[in-house]
Amino acid sequence: MMESTDDAHIAFQKFSSGDYESAESVYAKLLEADSQNTEYLAHRAECNFKLSNFQNCLDDVKCLMSLDPTNHLNIFITGGRAATKLGKYEEAYHCYKAGLKIDSKNSEITEDLKELQKIIIKDVEKKAASYEEKGYKAVDFCAQDPYPGDVDLFKMEVEILEKKFKIKSEAFPQKPFNDLIQQKVASAAMAGHNCMLDQKWKEAQKCFTVALELDPSNHVIRRLRAEASNNREELAATLQDLWLIPKIKRTPDTWKLGGKILMKLDLIVLAEFWFRKATQATSGKDEETKILFQKCRVKRLYGPLAADFPIKVDFTEYGRAIYATEDISAGDIVFTDAPIVLGQVFDTVHYKTSIQSCDHCAQSLLSPQEYFKETFSTMDTELRDIVFKYWPNTTPIYCKKCKAVKYCSKECKEQAWNTYHEIICPSRSNATARLLKISQNLGKETDEHGDTVEVWDGHFSPLILARIWASIATAAKSMARESGNIIPTKEQWAVAKSPYRKFIAYGNISVEKEQKVMKSLFKEIFADCGDGVSYEITDSEFNGRYYQAVCNLQVFSSPWTPYHKFLEELGSTEQEEDRTLRLLKYLKDKPLPSNVCGMFPLHACLNHSCLNNVEVSDGLVHGKGGVTVRAKRDIQKGEEIFTTYIDTAMPRKLRRAWLYKSFNFWCRCLRCHVEGDDPEVCTKCGKKAPEGKKFPGCGKCMKAWYCSVACQKSAWKLGHKTACTTEHSKTSYG
Repeated sequence: MMESTDDAHIAFQKFSSGDYESAESVYAKLLEADSQNTEYLAHRAECNFKLSNFQNCLDDVKCLMSLDPTNHLNIFITGGRAATKLGKYEEAYHCYKAGLKIDSKNSEITEDLKELQKIIIKDVEKKAASYEEKGYKAVDFCAQDPYPGDVDLFKMEVEILEKKFKIKSEAFPQKPFNDLIQQKVASAAMAGHNCMLDQKWKEAQKCFTVALELDPSNHVIRRLRAEASNNREELAATLQDLWLIPKIKRTPDTWKLGGKILMKLDLIVLAEFWFRKATQATSGKDEETKILFQKCRVKRLYGPLAADFPIKVDFTEYGRAIYATEDISAGDIVFTDAPIVLGQVFDTVHYKTSIQSCDHCAQSLLSPQEYFKETFSTMDTELRDIVFKYWPNTTPIYCKKCKAVKYCSKECKEQAWNTYHEIICPSRSNATARLLKISQNLGKETDEHGDTVEVWDGHFSPLILARIWASIATAAKSMARESGNIIPTKEQWAVAKSPYRKFIAYGNISVEKEQKVMKSLFKEIFADCGDGVSYEITDSEFNGRYYQAVCNLQVFSSPWTPYHKFLEELGSTEQEEDRTLRLLKYLKDKPLPSNVCGMFPLHACLNHSCLNNVEVSDGLVHGKGGVTVRAKRDIQKGEEIFTTYIDTAMPRKLRRAWLYKSFNFWCRCLRCHVEGDDPEVCTKCGKKAPEGKKFPGCGKCMKAWYCSVACQKSAWKLGHKTACTTEHSKTSYG
């Protein structure tokens, strides 16, 4: 203890004299022994800023923010400036916002925020000014390739058509045809056409039927009768006629209408086939057909996941979206979701302040010593015995091979081994051992010169990508064995990859060029997946999986902790009441979370709005950690479910710039539509104020300005009323 005090004194002397390098070194040593000492963190952050080690400074400030958010105003300002230097504008904003909670009128922060806003907007406008009003067509990023196993599903749905809907596949026999018959056919067809013009669908059907009885092979008349039947909502009759038109004679509209009917009949694989043909027939120029295809695909992928919740997943011009299928009250759970893959967060706040957890399910492994810290040793023996008696066993179970990866149970250890860990276990090769070490060192390793270098700059562990590839390879190998083979077929590989089709992957930078070391390491690991099986990590594969993680990862923590279980057990034991009361003074602090990040199939479908109607929080799903999505306000049936991707307390121009910079889209939500950017321009009509003048603003939110009462009233009716009265609109910025 004396040595620590002496070192702290030495460090402060060095810091005060301007010897920041020596001071930083001593504070680093002190923090190794006491990693959550806020005084040491604050001083080291200052040292790193003075030394231009901006990332190290920011790491310490973020850790300090999580440990002690109500003090250290000057350090939070320093963190904001360090983040700005690094171009990490959102992190800068959060540092400044933490400072404003301490001093809401701090002039330094106010000025820094103004400069930060200018930097962000200038940066975005410089890169994207010409794209401001360009639309985003999500469907252009979606493929229409058949899924593995579709051939068998196609045959099954054809059987359903034949048995349930009595659809015949055989063509009608050719009948004798002469001029007289031709005249009768033409006359009946013309009569049917006239009935169609008058919207007399039943009469049109009869006329076309007469014509087809005389000339069954006339596909033009058959298509017209299908149209008449469709207008009468006779689905089977419509499809029957479309089905009997030879494929070579089917027009794009024929394929499209058939797809719509099959979609209504819930024959999704057949519907996809018809929409795919319609798309091919128009060379991809028919936007409606492409969107209809994706609606089918989304229904296939997400229908089963959403079945137990009051929601459905649909596809719109902006991509996947979630809608309420019934009225949902404020506070109700909209849905819960479990991660398909998870791993460590490479964010200092989450990483350094997290408790160790199960590597497979994220269950907290918090021990009583970790929770009570130094106070544990000051308890009397009787109280410690109580703690040991009722605290659940959190002793980690380690992988027997590597003895490095820990789990909460034998079940998790076995599941991990059987689904991905066997391939990437650190004991398997030098490459897998190196991967784990890089992950443990937050993307850094020591080079041949002894210098620490960053080889991975993702905000998530590279083990997440490794687990995706290992899971795919393990599943493919398992299917191969079941079929009596060793090497998986192309179809088996495709089936193994199918769970990850649910996640978009969008980015405009080829990351494999920036991540050459890691790409090479991944290629080495997956060149040998065991049993002679290899998984080729191409540039496109590396890029795609990287952006799947970037676009879809969500930080979460298992809400159940050993601490909560301990309280439950303690509270249910009446005979321990006296000692329980004595323990209360030691139970003041909330336990630290076991933060990780995961990819959630349903959660990934949530779109952004600055007027989000749901909030995402940690939750238990099937007894394991996941996310719970809960309604912030009443949601009506048919309404889209929105989350938020950013802090919506920011002003409109900054929000939109941030969203474009981070997510490559310009927000066009109701709030962005009805709020303005500055008082010199009327928010409603765009009229400019006279030079040196400003328009009056909305008295409630002061986020919209109007040239006249008429514009204000019009804007209020068009949606400003809704945006103005929401919680986020009332939150001030800066």
